[in-house]
Amino acid sequence: MSTYNGTKYLNQQIDSILNQSHQDFTLFIRDDGSQDDTLTYLQKATTKDYRIKLVVDEPGKRNENLGFGASFALCMKSAMAQGRFDYFAFCDQDDCWEEDKLKAAVAALDKEDKNRPCLYACNYFICDENLHEFDKFATASPMKGVTFQNLFFEGVFPGFTMVINKTLAQLGFENTPIGHIYYHDKWVSLIAMGLDGKVIFDKTPLARYRRHNQAASSTNLGAIAKLRWRIDTVLNGDYCPRTNQMLDSFKEFFYKDCDYDTKDFLDLFTSGAKLRKIFYPHRLRRSFSGELLLRLIILLGRI
Repeated sequence: MSTYNGTKYLNQQIDSILNQSHQDFTLFIRDDGSQDDTLTYLQKATTKDYRIKLVVDEPGKRNENLGFGASFALCMKSAMAQGRFDYFAFCDQDDCWEEDKLKAAVAALDKEDKNRPCLYACNYFICDENLHEFDKFATASPMKGVTFQNLFFEGVFPGFTMVINKTLAQLGFENTPIGHIYYHDKWVSLIAMGLDGKVIFDKTPLARYRRHNQAASSTNLGAIAKLRWRIDTVLNGDYCPRTNQMLDSFKEFFYKDCDYDTKDFLDLFTSGAKLRKIFYPHRLRRSFSGELLLRLIILLGRI
């Protein structure tokens, strides 16, 4: 877990983890330079349950604020250094887990080849700030139509739904500098899809995603205004630089292990061949509007 100014909901998430039906785990938490009382709360929590371990960058000092991807990566490296865990799960500070989440994940992953990178992801309830559910993430497998290529341009599973095996953890975090990892969840998804791994989707909702009222949203906008909002968010946000970073990083670390089609894709999308990218013959986003927006971004030279 990575935390940042999270005291409002943190106790609910930690309680939901400590109350799992599968009890054989250690909870590693790295605070990403919080300015509120989060660190004090976490320090007290470690005295109440021996399974909670704080990841400290430098003894006696607050951790530096690195951003969630790098913070999760450091937390993962700390857990992996223990050398005794078969599986690793990401958790966010403000959601909650159903009590059988870890049990279900371990049961599913135990059936798979330990030498093959494997990712488990569960369905989840979409909730309001008080965790009252009003929807589910998926009614069918969200992997329909997903390819390695379009994973660079859209997400499928958020990190809090994921549990990964040791092989995938080692590929994703053991030799990768933390500065190369921004979306930790997308990073492991790409590795599982791109290196002949296995992705398991559990249709049972085993987590609760808290949707905050103050979160920025385009829900109440008209069609034209919504399109403008999406374009502005993508062009002026971190989507383009981070997508380019993911493409460069995957090529740097895993190119030699890829098949020919994947190598061709990586060569193209890490090059300056704008026209060839625009007319790339395969879908890069699953939705028509998302595909049009992405091709526009490429036309503008941002990817």
